[in-house]
Amino acid sequence: MPEKKEKSVDEEEKSEETKKSKKNESEGNGAMTVAVIVILVLLAGYIYMGVTGNSIFPNGPPVKDQQETIKIGFMGPLSGDAASYGHGIKRGVELALKDSGLENVEIIYEDTKCEGKEAVTAINKLINVDGVVAVVGEVCSGATLAAAPIAEENNIVLISASSTSPQLTDSGDYIFRTIPSDELQGEFAAELIYGSNITNLSILYGNEEYGIGLKDSLTENFESLGGTVVSAEAFERGSADVRSQLVKIRQSKPQAIYIISNSPDSAVAALKQIKQLNIRAKLYGSEGLKGPEIAAEKSAQGLIITSVSAGTSDFTKEYFAEYGLATEPFSPQGYDAFTALAKTIEDGAVTSVEIKDSLYNLELDGASGDIAFDNNGDVSGNYDVYRLDNKTFVLE
Repeated sequence: MPEKKEKSVDEEEKSEETKKSKKNESEGNGAMTVAVIVILVLLAGYIYMGVTGNSIFPNGPPVKDQQETIKIGFMGPLSGDAASYGHGIKRGVELALKDSGLENVEIIYEDTKCEGKEAVTAINKLINVDGVVAVVGEVCSGATLAAAPIAEENNIVLISASSTSPQLTDSGDYIFRTIPSDELQGEFAAELIYGSNITNLSILYGNEEYGIGLKDSLTENFESLGGTVVSAEAFERGSADVRSQLVKIRQSKPQAIYIISNSPDSAVAALKQIKQLNIRAKLYGSEGLKGPEIAAEKSAQGLIITSVSAGTSDFTKEYFAEYGLATEPFSPQGYDAFTALAKTIEDGAVTSVEIKDSLYNLELDGASGDIAFDNNGDVSGNYDVYRLDNKTFVLE
């Protein structure tokens, strides 16, 4: 048998040092693991505090740097009878995002069909599930008024490109719009019609906040000039038959009819039925009638539209180059709504509170003209007159 070798003293000392080294290494790794766990627990606590509202950040968790995604909501009709308005604004928003150069902004879209209930569902999702800091929308005034209290309660900016109801003026500090109130359009339309030697006017209007608000403003201003609104008849949005209302209007013998509608289908039906009933009156309409569906309607030829700006010449050219389309109703205002938000983000605003505060100090050379929000989140604006001639709206 081979003899068993005994370890030398040196070998025993080296073996002991190796054991101590491994023990120290093991203890070091354990301490590092504990430290990592502690850090993760602390981070989880901060995140929880931010989510539950017991946050060290009273304005919500901040965006750490410009590479972290900032979520902006879009809500409007992408289907249904008002979808053409929604898609026009959406295209304006997307062009503004492209022009802004912001790579850390994500837009989350919600289709509301311009319905109040859908708008309430959409804004709750955008705020509580998606975590947006601002929302571009709504499109129809009624839907915006339904969503506004929720945005206000949650301190989330809501900025509309097309909601013109005067009621929005007092909706709260977080509610903005890039289109003037119908208080201004009613005054403009009244002066235009009365200035055309028309003293007896009928109004056919959609029975919702937009139609009612503009009808009231037009009536007040027209009668203050000395004219008389001889009849005012309402229809439900999307109605395809307004003959009963038009029969009453015909009986009042107006010199002119002003049509207020945010439903192209209803507007087309009204124009056809005016001709069918042989009502001889000059035809006017609000900006909601300045769309392709109306332009293509034979019985609408000669219609006069009062409308907010169709966009600067530079915007009109860029829009056509991007989409191959003429400027659509409210697309310049949609562009301006997103651009306003983008400017605040570029200036360092990352929470909705900061965005709101920045908007009140913003001055923007926009696609629809100069944008500056007053203390109510409203803007002033100029109106244009268009005449439908040979299926084209021509600026008067």
